[in-house]
Amino acid sequence: MNISKEKNKTIIMYKQNTKIGRILAVSMILMLTAGFSYGQWSPSGSAALNNLGSWPSVSVVSDNIVFVVGGTSTYGPVIYRSTNGGANFTELPRNGITTSGRFFSCVWGKDANTIFVGDGAPSGDGTVKNAKFYRTTNGGTNWTRIDSSGTNVYGFFNGVVFSRSNPQIGFAHCDPNGSSGNFLMWKTTNGGTNWTKFTFTAPSAYGAQNSVFCIDQNFFGFGLNVSNARVAITTNGGANFNYYSLDGASSSQGFVSTVTFNDDKIHGYAAVSSTNNNIWQTTNGGVNWTVLDVPGVPSSLSGQASLKYVSGTNSAFYVVSNSTISYSYRIEENGATFTSYGSSTASKNVMHIDAYYAGTRANGNASVYSISPAGNVFKLQDSPLPVELASFTYSVSGRNVNLKWITSMEQNNHGFEVYRISGDLDKNVASNWTNIGFINGKGTVNGNTEYNFQDNNLNSGKYYYRLKQIDFNGNYEYFDLNGLVSIASPSKITLGQNYPNPFNPLTTIGYDIPQDARVMLKVYDITGREVKSLVNEQQSAGYHTVRFDASSLSSGLYFYKIIVNGANGMSTEITKTMSVVK
Repeated sequence: MNISKEKNKTIIMYKQNTKIGRILAVSMILMLTAGFSYGQWSPSGSAALNNLGSWPSVSVVSDNIVFVVGGTSTYGPVIYRSTNGGANFTELPRNGITTSGRFFSCVWGKDANTIFVGDGAPSGDGTVKNAKFYRTTNGGTNWTRIDSSGTNVYGFFNGVVFSRSNPQIGFAHCDPNGSSGNFLMWKTTNGGTNWTKFTFTAPSAYGAQNSVFCIDQNFFGFGLNVSNARVAITTNGGANFNYYSLDGASSSQGFVSTVTFNDDKIHGYAAVSSTNNNIWQTTNGGVNWTVLDVPGVPSSLSGQASLKYVSGTNSAFYVVSNSTISYSYRIEENGATFTSYGSSTASKNVMHIDAYYAGTRANGNASVYSISPAGNVFKLQDSPLPVELASFTYSVSGRNVNLKWITSMEQNNHGFEVYRISGDLDKNVASNWTNIGFINGKGTVNGNTEYNFQDNNLNSGKYYYRLKQIDFNGNYEYFDLNGLVSIASPSKITLGQNYPNPFNPLTTIGYDIPQDARVMLKVYDITGREVKSLVNEQQSAGYHTVRFDASSLSSGLYFYKIIVNGANGMSTEITKTMSVVK
């Protein structure tokens, strides 16, 4: 049984509204929910890094190993490394690197000493000829040039990326020599030791820095400028690319600056710059993209955006920022829920983020790093969830569903709200869920704790269930029951005993019909005189209930009878007694 989880929090984050000439655009938006935080953005501990220029990038290898790159036209490309979680960064040598008029436009670290970088023009306008990408296996002491765009060919490396699930697979992506030229890509299947080059025609477009993604050797792609093709995706290892538009995006919105996908290659996000509607979602592998509604986004907000799915999870981190304010979020369950880390006016101009999970989402910490042109590195340490769910199961008896869940650990747990939604409604729309009850938690406890919740008298159909765990500070997280719960249609005509009984003055009568039929339900006194007609109509097959108000009746014994006339001409009658006590 798969268990999905989400936690509500507030925090702070930073970013800026800028765009790099023809190929850099990182755009961001925000998702807002109330609550407190289990994680926090804070300065990494290192002093501001020098000479990063306008378009720095970050690569997170582990909780401790982080690389930051950038550069300026006067200083040239620069690369920093931290091996202690950002507390300190050291500038690495550039031996063997071409420095004149270049900067490092992208970086990927595989370990503390194995690093890949690509370069371009600091202006971002593609004025560099013979753009290059490099590898070092000894922490920068020596760099080896892997390949380049060509001696007299303009270019700009938008990304060197590897698959998180299979680190042997990687791609390098370089812009064409003019919008009608050929994109250049290189592929490795042995962890970056050897690379194979291939080209494909650009559809009158350029690519965007840090928009390159790679899931496996067949599924990868990148973002392009919005005025033409929007998102480029290949599903066959680069044999051909498809170009998909973001629904409603306009040419004024710049580049598709971020593209990121879940490992399932179905769910993904894309973002553009300079607009308050700047995040799109796909649920069919990138064929269609729709704007993702973000609760709490100021309508006037525009800025830089960055998104990053975390491999092995359904979670993505998302940041939006401009020159005055920035926001950050975690998007859970492929867009179903959003966790806010709050806003910050003190930290701005963040150009790129990267994320790493230690262990699994359930028991590990997320380390997320952001970088700004000013050289400020910020880190978010996203703490483990306060409640660990060992299982979440159900059983069905007739039209009743029993939910059972077991926690293996609880911290400050107030309790669980229980939610239900019909199987034909969209689970991603929060208003479609109905709160059907609450179960008190155990506060703080180690070891297994079992909970049960009974959802009775459901109509025929299919249902999803969700728990909302709430702690005593108001923070919360979601746990979704995996799969649909089915309530079958009744197999025969039945008339239930009214409840409560005896009653004054209200009671409920339930009855089941296995086929569409004409139904009459009437109440009689002890003499056989009809005192109330409750139902007299054609009804669909299923489980039905009706309320009976006996305010006008005196105390005593009464009969209620159902008559069901089926389509086959057969008639069924069932009679039961009820008691009014005043």
